[in-house]
Amino acid sequence: MKAKFALAILAISMLCTCALAQEMTAKDWSKKGEDELFNNSSFEGALQAFNKAVELDSTNATLWLHKAQVHEFMGDRSTAVEAYNEALNLTEEDLQKNPDDADTWWNRGVILDSLDRQTEAKEARERAVQVYNQTLADSPEDGETWFKIAEVLGSLNRNEEAIDAYEKSIEMNSSKAGIAASTISHLLAWEGRYEEALVASDKALNLTSPDNIQDRKMVLIIKGNILAEEAKRPEEALQVFDEALKLDPRDRTSLMYRASVLKDLHRYNESAEVYQKAIELFSNESNLWKTNAWIGKGDALNANGRKDEALEAYRSAVEVIELDIQENPENSRAWERKGRALYKMGEYEEALEAFNRSIEVSPPSLAISSASDAAWVGRGDAMLKLGRNKEALEAYRQAIEIFPLDGDAWHGKGEALQALGKRIEGDWAFQMAEKLGYRE
Repeated sequence: MKAKFALAILAISMLCTCALAQEMTAKDWSKKGEDELFNNSSFEGALQAFNKAVELDSTNATLWLHKAQVHEFMGDRSTAVEAYNEALNLTEEDLQKNPDDADTWWNRGVILDSLDRQTEAKEARERAVQVYNQTLADSPEDGETWFKIAEVLGSLNRNEEAIDAYEKSIEMNSSKAGIAASTISHLLAWEGRYEEALVASDKALNLTSPDNIQDRKMVLIIKGNILAEEAKRPEEALQVFDEALKLDPRDRTSLMYRASVLKDLHRYNESAEVYQKAIELFSNESNLWKTNAWIGKGDALNANGRKDEALEAYRSAVEVIELDIQENPENSRAWERKGRALYKMGEYEEALEAFNRSIEVSPPSLAISSASDAAWVGRGDAMLKLGRNKEALEAYRQAIEIFPLDGDAWHGKGEALQALGKRIEGDWAFQMAEKLGYRE
């Protein structure tokens, strides 16, 4: 889920002056929205900015798309769907005027995907690839178009073609050469080619200006994540996140990753201290950040035997989550987080109720605001603790059907199978979980 959430953020950044407020244009407000989202990690600030942009340019499909995606990040699926549909209608109008507008076809694919219309989304993206190829046939040295076609190919899971296109964009000196190399790094890591991925990350840093703090942070975060999550080299990952924090000591993503890596290294007291620093930093930020920091702190304290303090941290997380649920009772991700916190507190019946509610209100699995696979895993975990092993096994199967690469789901399936006396099948599920990067 973290990966999905991270990729979704990255996808927006690829699609996307200080002036007096009354003089700002739609483009200015859009840039401010991106800055609020990527530099300040503020969903509320981003939404305010994109709302202003839409007010000034209500026929811009991209602005409506960005507005919809921020609503999704905030767990407001119903409002997001309204904005997606508005964006979709605008792309239809734009394509009637210019059927060969590749950027609009690309946008349309993203919108349709978000509306769970995958077949149409694929067709729109394939059309974008066709038009971009026509452009490149006439202008093979167009680095910006090579970058765009690479993005679309990646969204179609044509990863080798995407890597080749990113390489061409670098060769042709695209303005996004650093991002291209960083994305190559991510794709290589996804395929298990970690050493090549790390080389690509270093290349990305070399291609990114020292003055471009935002992009350098993004490259370092991707590199650190590869080292921590994929290559299992936490000491090196810690150094990378420290480097990112030197660029911006208040960067939320780097701070949270640093705390997580310290926990992996069994440096629990230091981890708890970093999570506490994050909690203080997030005091005026989105509840999502605060919730994750409280839960992370609880995990670090619990691992260090400080059980009472851990329970207090989990209770604080639940209090924050309740604010999100009061604001939007159909926020599936908030219900999933509540279930997870209650589970860690040992309140398994209440956790099960929260996971069930998350599943009930969850939008389609590919939606940004969906928590469906994580909620099914949580349901399985709670069922196991309650001794309802057959129901637990079915929950894990549901999670795997939604997201076959979920290591937590495969591990849970192994636990359920073994609890049912199916040792061989359980061992096989554990092996799958290990291959997918599962860790305690």
